[in-house]
Amino acid sequence: MITDGLSNTIFIGEKHVPQGTWGHGWLDSSTYNGDYFECSCRAGGPDYPLARTRDEYRWCFGSYHFLIVQFAFGDGRVQPLKVDTDPVILGYLTHRADGQVTSDY
Repeated sequence: MITDGLSNTIFIGEKHVPQGTWGHGWLDSSTYNGDYFECSCRAGGPDYPLARTRDEYRWCFGSYHFLIVQFAFGDGRVQPLKVDTDPVILGYLTHRADGQVTSDY
């Protein structure tokens, strides 16, 4: 159940793929093969801020857009977040039922 509200919950985000791992089917790469969850999952929060460089390996959201990452929220809108978004706020947005409703992003 989504108790924080659809407009306060990220459903889908751009997947950061570290430079040099394109086409690999293992670890933190671009190809999903069903064996390595690292290829298909991403996290957001204090331990997983948005990727700021092309070389980061942290299973984080990220993009090759300049200084933003695109996200689809539960209410259907797509909205960019700046790469310097506070990781705590990102954590609130990626958790569906933490009781933290924020518009500070």
